[in-house]
Amino acid sequence: MHNGSVPTLWDLLQPPEQRPQVFYTGSDIYDQEKVGFVTHGAQMKASVDFKYDTRLEGNHNGGHLYGTQLSDVDKRALIEFMKTL
Repeated sequence: MHNGSVPTLWDLLQPPEQRPQVFYTGSDIYDQEKVGFVTHGAQMKASVDFKYDTRLEGNHNGGHLYGTQLSDVDKRALIEFMKTL
């Protein structure tokens, strides 16, 4: 989203209540499956830069419901298509 509150395309296609509430930004490790940057796990430990908390004022990630009603199969197909653009 425009405020950086959703780390990957996969997360954006989830309903707002299923999107990550807290994640770390600053990684330059590309997540090929979810299309975004790695935000957790062992790879992230070396590059943690900023803790993003969507519960804080101005950091909300609730808008934009486009694609949230698609099945997981259709979401994956959409992401695979977007990778070709």
